[in-house]
Amino acid sequence: MATRAIAAAILLASALVAWVTITSAPAARALQASIVLSILYVGYLAWRGAAGMRRAVSESRSGAGEPTGRAGELPFVSLVVPARDEEAVIGTTVRSLRALAYADADGGPAYDVLVVDDASSDATGERAREAAGEAANVLVRRREPEGGPRTKASVLAFAMPYLRGGVVGVIDADTIVEPAFLERAMRAWRRDAGAAALQVARRPRNADVSWLTRAQAEEQLMDMASQCGRRATDGTAELRGNGMFVRRAVLEDVGGWNRNALTEDLDLSTRFSVAGHHVALAPEAAVEEEAVETLEALWQQRLRWAEGSLRRLLEHGPGLLVGRQPLGRKTDFLAFAAEFLLPPLFVTTIGASLLTIPMPRPADWSVPITLFAAYGIGVFLLALGGLSAIGVRGWSLLGRAARGALFLSHWLIVVPVALARIAVGPERAGFVKTPRFTGVSDR
Repeated sequence: MATRAIAAAILLASALVAWVTITSAPAARALQASIVLSILYVGYLAWRGAAGMRRAVSESRSGAGEPTGRAGELPFVSLVVPARDEEAVIGTTVRSLRALAYADADGGPAYDVLVVDDASSDATGERAREAAGEAANVLVRRREPEGGPRTKASVLAFAMPYLRGGVVGVIDADTIVEPAFLERAMRAWRRDAGAAALQVARRPRNADVSWLTRAQAEEQLMDMASQCGRRATDGTAELRGNGMFVRRAVLEDVGGWNRNALTEDLDLSTRFSVAGHHVALAPEAAVEEEAVETLEALWQQRLRWAEGSLRRLLEHGPGLLVGRQPLGRKTDFLAFAAEFLLPPLFVTTIGASLLTIPMPRPADWSVPITLFAAYGIGVFLLALGGLSAIGVRGWSLLGRAARGALFLSHWLIVVPVALARIAVGPERAGFVKTPRFTGVSDR
């Protein structure tokens, strides 16, 4: 109930600020000045983030960074693959994980894999077992329907008693990784050995399908640049679901997986921050996943992401701000939270401006225009950072960054809708699986 009230209050406050700024020149200029400062801050994050990404990628490509196939002093890792109705893709994912080159001193695998068949109605379990073959370190367990929320976090909580590793990695059912992936990720963690968790890069493996999927590739690079920039300034970098690793002991210390969380990765990231922990990043290690290929699937996916992110901000944000976190992390958190205030403000300024059309004194349309331009410039700068870090140059750099910025403008609509759902809509029953677009059987 408190979350609903806060969401409604944000919408009402946005409407009030919108009306004041479109009808008062001093208020409009003050808002626009703050927006200019925010753009400068985002540009600084993009610069720091790009530098961090370049260093990490350069180190991984140097002689010292060449994979050996041996875990050595690196930890034993348990990988969990939640899978519900994933027969089209699960076989490819399991075969990819079987092929990981990450051996212990005796030459055996220094990792294990648990595929959780989450009450699938198709042949997910069968396809996973076929792909696992005789590999002793790859197991498949079925989770039957049970009471409580049907979320990804519930699947992860179910898996915990069956895992051996002190590090738990989460891999989505549509993922492909290179053989050296696990070694690269665990090596990257040593740069920030005190981190409670690690997030690797994510790349769409179907990026060449359409403008929509190519734009999602730019989005992932933009996000990594932002994350690296936040971490470089002692901010609160976050987990992103697929390709995330957590130290089991720290996970248990903060209460384990939140079964009710709509986005378990963001929820856990914020709880880590509240408890004084932080997340490390590995831009040189990547999971390849499917990007959504239709607008309908994109809308459903982004609405869930936005609602989950907003819920955890509303539930856990106050604890972070009043806790004993360094001032830099609190400032970063507030700056990040402000990103979710701009979209409802943008929508309400347009609505308020339209209401003034029949009035003697029309609205100051420079306010919504400034908000739209600021959002676009911010994501454009982050896209420039991410793309330049991987070596994109010239007109291609500008064109791809512009595509990413245009694509990211959909959040200006998604976030207000998500806020409205939280305020007055029904509670989500659980995780809604993103559809797959392989179009072929994985047998």
